[in-house]
Amino acid sequence: MGVPVDDRSVIRRKLKSVPRSERRIVVIIPAYNEAASIQATIESVHAQTVQPTVIIVAANNCRDGTEDVARASGADVFVAEPNKQKKAGALNLTLNYVMRYLRNHDAVLIMDADTTLSDTFIETATSRLKESVGGVGGAFIGRESNSTIGTLQQMEYYRYRKDIVRNGERAFVLSGTGTLFSVKALRTVKASRDGRTLPKGDSFYDTFSLTEDNEITLALLACGYECISPAEMTTTTDVMESLGALWNQRDRWYLGALWNLRAFGLRMPWYMKLVYWKQQAGLLVSVLAFFLYVSLMALLIFSGATITWSPFWISLTVLVIVERVYSVWGMGWKARIFAGILVEQLYSILLCMIFFAALLKCIAGKKGHWVPT
Repeated sequence: MGVPVDDRSVIRRKLKSVPRSERRIVVIIPAYNEAASIQATIESVHAQTVQPTVIIVAANNCRDGTEDVARASGADVFVAEPNKQKKAGALNLTLNYVMRYLRNHDAVLIMDADTTLSDTFIETATSRLKESVGGVGGAFIGRESNSTIGTLQQMEYYRYRKDIVRNGERAFVLSGTGTLFSVKALRTVKASRDGRTLPKGDSFYDTFSLTEDNEITLALLACGYECISPAEMTTTTDVMESLGALWNQRDRWYLGALWNLRAFGLRMPWYMKLVYWKQQAGLLVSVLAFFLYVSLMALLIFSGATITWSPFWISLTVLVIVERVYSVWGMGWKARIFAGILVEQLYSILLCMIFFAALLKCIAGKKGHWVPT
């Protein structure tokens, strides 16, 4: 493993070599010890039908040779140090550097270092990045998994993609797995972090909540931009293969989302409040319904009451099973079986438990902490 070498002069030369009238497309891949996955990520960018101007790996305190692998794979390295603000901090450092060479009609694709893009991702995204659109995000797909918990996440992501289509391609979150941003929109966000339009800050990404992708989506919406996610644009990303890893991931997601909503408060337009607070309310109602169900069942069992089979509830259960199976039919037999035996319900209960734990942390004023997943 060699000493990290910074390629800023190479990046600058590539950006300045493009005529000012042409659109530059800058790919930024924040990476923290991603030597095992970064090559496949960069190769998926090289395979794009529309090629970017430059591919930058923002090396965030890497100690495993990520920089060497990235450079050997055809990317340039921006050493994002010193940085104590994790992924968001690395992105801010890199954006602050490249923005001086970009114009408002240019675009920046930000993607995770464990992600691969569909071949027409950039082509589709650039065609949809109109004046009113701040970001075009990919619909993420879970990477193949042999574990039950991994398969359940694949099923969750599969349904989420369908929800986006039903929602008219309006993105709930511009996914960190891959999103193309308008340079003008990013500059608007940074300029609007004045404590009035947006929560106070001094750069592009929020560094407090550890859910920077969710926060910048809210920021773009609050600034009047559209955020979309076309179904044909896909990113393939890792799923959590253990209960502990899943808990850490979702705890960060839920807690960060709650802090984001607290920070934005009345700044959100009414339709944003309707969508985002409804999501949190739905999770809270699910938690309460679960505890109520468990309490009632315990009361019936310990009271010695006779439990009888009801045709109504049996019919309703059958309808739920049919809907669950139908909604993942395209994933194959494994997903159909999991849906049919209702193992997903246990997964949903688990997610509700994680959300409830995150809610208690938020009420207690705890920020949370980042754990590798």
